[in-house]
Amino acid sequence: MDGKKLLTFLVHVLKRFVVLPKWAAETLALWIVHTYAFHLRDVTTYIGLESPEKRCGKTTLLSLLHELTNRAVASSNISPPAFFRVIEDLSPTLLIDEVDTFLNSNDQLRGILNSGYHKKTAFVLRAAPSPAASGETDGENSASPGAVKRYSCWCPKALAKIGRFPDTLADRCIIIRMQRKTSREQCDRSRDLDPTSLKQQCLRLVADHSSDIASARPQMPPELNDRAADIWEPLLVLADLAGGEWPELARQAAISLSASAQESTPIASLLLDIFILFTAEKVDRMFTHSLLLGLSRFGTRPWNETRNGKEITDLWLAQQLRPYGIKSKSVRSGDKILKGYLYSDLLDVFQRYIPKSALDSFLEEHSGPAANETPPPPGTKDKPLRNNNQPN
Repeated sequence: MDGKKLLTFLVHVLKRFVVLPKWAAETLALWIVHTYAFHLRDVTTYIGLESPEKRCGKTTLLSLLHELTNRAVASSNISPPAFFRVIEDLSPTLLIDEVDTFLNSNDQLRGILNSGYHKKTAFVLRAAPSPAASGETDGENSASPGAVKRYSCWCPKALAKIGRFPDTLADRCIIIRMQRKTSREQCDRSRDLDPTSLKQQCLRLVADHSSDIASARPQMPPELNDRAADIWEPLLVLADLAGGEWPELARQAAISLSASAQESTPIASLLLDIFILFTAEKVDRMFTHSLLLGLSRFGTRPWNETRNGKEITDLWLAQQLRPYGIKSKSVRSGDKILKGYLYSDLLDVFQRYIPKSALDSFLEEHSGPAANETPPPPGTKDKPLRNNNQPN
């Protein structure tokens, strides 16, 4: 099998039937082949399809993936017991639509999903039914009272929802943000697709190269954090196997989609905006009311999308920063003493939690002669800043 030709044709098929954002078709082509090979790796990749509202193509894409992936099982609602039992019995590719209707209120299912991408931890434990309940009276398959059964929850998964995934689950997914197509963008109906030949080719490619897929250790882009590297590694293995332009295409997709996902997390965007405010004001301290006023001017950002237009308050800001060990304190600026925040207290948090891709974009945008006058960016040596309310 020619892996390069197979992946290229899968990209063509995906673009023929669905309008996709940049790099999504290449990523999904690799993921389709991965569903035939996931048992050869220690990590399986999740796909998370998000959209701002309905009719953005998520269901159409899931239907297309249902035709192309290995042992696909589709559902628009699923309970925790059904979830791990179908995986235990079928080892499928699980495609779940309408996740927003049931996941947010289901902590148990969210926890199972969070652990189900890594082979070593993708198990749930449940008490086995008693022999009387199961109808068994004797024999080696009878469960003894109090026995515990282990169920696997490890398989490739594609999840679709309106709005953003919970942070912990989003961190385990390759996030693809779907948008509604315009009148100029036309797609064929997926009913016109005959997937049989493509599925056979995927099976043959994996069968011919199973030992190579299992043992490969691809070079990972340094821009990816540890978890992003984990979930992209199975796809990069297949890209390297295909050769040609695919190793470079796959790494560009990994860097771009990972950067977009990181920049769109609520806390990362909030920390970046706070950093920008300190940078713009060229101060080493800021009163809380000044910080809130500055944040309110940013408009729609990931950290305020779920607030439905509610005014941000000092209590809300304190709640966001408290998990990172940041607390407001009495701050002197000129002849005033009010509650506020110090840049020196925030610097370590900036260094650890602002994505490098977001920071690089900011520094590139603000590069030039004035850059030397700004506060030190995360990851650099802490330098004292001047206070605008004090004499130079």
